[in-house]
Amino acid sequence: MKNKFLNIGVLLLIIFGAGWQIAATARQSITIERDDVVFDFPNEINFTLEAASSVPIERVELEYGLDVNSCATDTTRVVPDDVEPAEQISVTWTWNMRRSGSLPPGSRMWYRWRLTDANGETFISEQTWLTWLDDIHDWQTISNDNLFLHWYQGDADFAQALLDAGVESQARIERDIGAEQTKDVHLYIYGTTDELRDAILFEPGWTGGLAYSNSNIVLIGVSESNLEWGLDTVAHELAHVIIGNSFDSCYASVPTWLNEGLAVYAEGPLNAGSANVLQDAIDEDNLYSVPALSEGFSEHPGRAQVSYAQSYSMTAYLIDTYGQDKMRELLRQFDEGYRYEAALENTYGFTVAEFEAAWRASKGLAPIAVPTEAAVEPTVYPTFAPYGGQTVAAATVTPIPTSQPLPTPPGGGEAPETTSGASDLFDWQSLLSGFPLIVLLCTCLFTLTVIIAIPVVLFFMGSRRKSNPADNGDPIDVE
Repeated sequence: MKNKFLNIGVLLLIIFGAGWQIAATARQSITIERDDVVFDFPNEINFTLEAASSVPIERVELEYGLDVNSCATDTTRVVPDDVEPAEQISVTWTWNMRRSGSLPPGSRMWYRWRLTDANGETFISEQTWLTWLDDIHDWQTISNDNLFLHWYQGDADFAQALLDAGVESQARIERDIGAEQTKDVHLYIYGTTDELRDAILFEPGWTGGLAYSNSNIVLIGVSESNLEWGLDTVAHELAHVIIGNSFDSCYASVPTWLNEGLAVYAEGPLNAGSANVLQDAIDEDNLYSVPALSEGFSEHPGRAQVSYAQSYSMTAYLIDTYGQDKMRELLRQFDEGYRYEAALENTYGFTVAEFEAAWRASKGLAPIAVPTEAAVEPTVYPTFAPYGGQTVAAATVTPIPTSQPLPTPPGGGEAPETTSGASDLFDWQSLLSGFPLIVLLCTCLFTLTVIIAIPVVLFFMGSRRKSNPADNGDPIDVE
């Protein structure tokens, strides 16, 4: 008997084992026959999938993400259109950069396919990594520690000079500001600024260099003929990446004037051209306020040049006057989530307006005059209009201060004086303004009476008995 139960148990294990094997085979029934990605740089990425299964595939999803410093998990899922359940499928999906915004060249991204069949089983393809970059240039690479420089035009000495400028900028930023870059940074050097702008979308026409701190990527358009400009630009853009990674950007952001000011400071002393632009703006007192420089710079090249030079001057004032430790503390304030107004006051003890006044005084300029308004209590008007009047558009209106003269009426005459009399006791104008309402009410009552009276009259007329001459006067019912 014991052997009998043992044999039954073994048989059941074989049956269940075979069942699991069949289920496992079903789960692996989906096979990928084609998985292609084609770049149409810089406009779009085309994904193509062909798959087969013994069970109809009902749902197809493409998942992808970017290798960036993100505040959340960077995974995007899209469902291609017009996928009909079938055992053999062919799917395409296009990432249109002109609709979503362009990725910086050199961006690293991954993707995978998720397929679900009619049994509810899910198949996930292997994760594949891609580098978003054009294939029309013969890119070469040199590196120093965590700094990688990619270029295609110019000799090795040209590339090495740019890489050395980046290494020096790294060291200067770490020494003077205390910001250290721990992740790999990739610099892509295009042959000209026009070729750089051809590789990206939606950037100002004067763009010569771009920094993407979240992606640790720098883009610059520079040739051997303007190498000196390129050396400064490498230092400038690399500073953006390092400073951007020195605090948690999920909670706060550095104002534009400080971000650009630190980047120009990382280049070294202000060059002669920018120094002249700044001095002309100071002489004419044609400078921007700190709040105006906090959100962004103008796309006009001349105004942008003043903005950069002024931002450098304000940043250098903070570092030269209060020391590098204070600047490091200011960046720590951003890392803790403070807005720049509070961060500035917590670090230096003065407000934005006080900082601006002190910097302007260091340039021999008076503080910016702030217009003051008379303190006037607002008059609250009802939003419901009186009979015969017009609806008041605004609920709160600030009246003219009593210290100012009343406006002169049209025609140049004086405003009429207010008199009191019988009109104060009986307002004929208000009564007449309400007359249309009285007429309307009377019309409604008359119409209602007519509507009710007509059916009643017809009812009684139809219900009374009439004599029919053909029936000798005997009454008949008339319907």
